[in-house]
Order: sequence, then C-alpha cells, then structure tokens
Amino acid sequence: MNIILLQSLVFVLLLIGPVSAPAQKLERAIVAFGSSGGNLTPFWVGRESGLYRQHGVDADVVFFRGSTIAINALVTKDAQFAGLGASSAVLAKLGGMDTVLIATATPGLLFYLITKKEIKSANDLKGKKIAVSRPGTDSDLAARVAVQRLGLAEKDVAFVSVGADAERVMAMSQNVVDATVVTVAGYVAAQKLGFNTLLDLSQANIPYEAASLITTQTLIRENPDLVRRFTRGFVAAIQYAQTHRDFTLKVLSKYMRTEDKDILNASYDYFVGRVIPRMPYVSEKGLQAVIDFIRQRNPQTPNVKAQDFMDNRFIKELDESGFIQKLYAK
Repeated sequence: MNIILLQSLVFVLLLIGPVSAPAQKLERAIVAFGSSGGNLTPFWVGRESGLYRQHGVDADVVFFRGSTIAINALVTKDAQFAGLGASSAVLAKLGGMDTVLIATATPGLLFYLITKKEIKSANDLKGKKIAVSRPGTDSDLAARVAVQRLGLAEKDVAFVSVGADAERVMAMSQNVVDATVVTVAGYVAAQKLGFNTLLDLSQANIPYEAASLITTQTLIRENPDLVRRFTRGFVAAIQYAQTHRDFTLKVLSKYMRTEDKDILNASYDYFVGRVIPRMPYVSEKGLQAVIDFIRQRNPQTPNVKAQDFMDNRFIKELDESGFIQKLYAK
C-alpha cells in the first residue's frame, strides 16, 4: 500500500477513535418535582453536574405545579422518576397507582412553626389560622404535629390550604393567616420579616420519610437497568453536592429561584450538610409514620404496611457493591 495512503488511513482512524468501544447510549428520562425546597438538591445537582449522563441517562428535571400533577406524570409515563414527598406516592398507590419509593433524599419531619409577632405562646395560637400546602402533605402533618407538641388539640386552630413556603409566608405578611410551617428557606425569610419561631420540629427527631426518589413498579419491571443507572447518578449527586459547595449553591439559586445568599447558604448547610444521607435507604419506620398519618385523617384507609410502598434493592446493590463507599474515598 502506498505509504502516503497508509499514513492518511491511520490519521483518520485516530480521529474517529476505536470502533470496538462505542460510547454508552444515553436513555432519555424525565424527573418530575413539585416544590422548590433545598431538600431536592440531589435531583437538581445530578442534572446540572452531568452525573445522570455519566451513568447513561439523559435526564431532565421538570417542575409540575403540585405533587398530584407530578405523581400523575409517572403513571402516564410523561415522567419516569419524581422527587416528591412520600405521602404523594403513598396516596397515589392507595388510589390504585403503582408508585414506589426507591431512595430517600430527606428523612425526618423538617419544619419550623413560625407565627406573627404577637403570637408568642401556645395559648396565643388558640383560635388562629395556620397555613399549610394542602391536606395530606408533609406541611399538613408538620402543622398538626406542631400543634400537638404545643399541648393543643387540632380543633383549637384552623388549618388553611395556601401553597408553597413562599406563598404561606406571604399570606402571613398580608394577615391572611396567623402562622405556618416552613422549611429552612422559609424560616430564613420569616426571620428577616420579624416573625417568631414557636417550634423547631427538626430537633424532635420524628421518624418520617419526606422527599423521596419515586418511580413505578411498571418501570422497574420493564426497564430495571434505567432505574439502576438513574439511582447511581442520584447517589453520586449526593456526594458531589457535599464536595462542591460553590457549584451546588449556583444550582440551588437556579431551582429555588432566589439570589438571597442567606437562604441559599442556610439551605445548603441544613440539607447537604446535615440531612441528606450518604446511604439513602428508604426508612421503613419513617414510611410507616406517613401511612399512619394518612390513616388518622381517613380511617377507611386499608391496613397496609410500609414494605408495600418501598423497594430498597437499587440502593442495596450500590451499597453492597462498594459503589457508595468508593465515592467517599476520593
């Protein structure tokens, strides 16, 4: 073969790379979420850092206004995964859907009860209005637990459905309600407005399964490899957030839609620094607490167990294979 032709062929092969090792094919997936709290940090960081793509999933995170709409997107296959409160998945399954929790993002009931300036004690709260997101949500449970911990009965106050943290704080500012429960971002905003903090539920160590990685039994059955690869990217995102503070703060700013450095830093320190676990197993005890709360609100709820709503196999695989330990050995 002509030497010039041979050199040209070698040069072309070097450009196109080895044909025996093709790049991993990316599989498309949509991740639905319905709130803008820092408890969803791993879901967003996985997208923005490229970790989902690194593990073979071209995932996009899409906001749906309200957990009910977001959970329905799973059932209609408009989304393959969701970052939502566990109560949403439980209620959906009780309604005949096949939702299942496969990892946790934030275990525990992590809310502050904040009140208007003139409300400084449990007695002052009697007869007042407390804003929650909507009935059956984490904020609804948190408000009811907070009232009970203050020694009051639920009938002593009125629970009003308003919306997300920011909307509830705004409702207080406009004197529509007298109190509300908020996560850490709302807590920082409330402090700036001069509101009181009557109770910090995070200090009570209440077993609960809050923001979770949710999918469907149908997807697990039809495409377990997609679920496995996405979960790997999600777990890697937890470690990435913990070791890349500045990057993660920018991600939080984008998805929480705020430039307030106090809120962003508080959200990072609280969720990434304290709450989100390295080994994000779904807590059976915490999930049972969710089910028990739903049953209290609706005694007709079937006598179901937490195991019916959770599947830790993918986290267990990553744990037993050493994948998670290797992330933190870097």
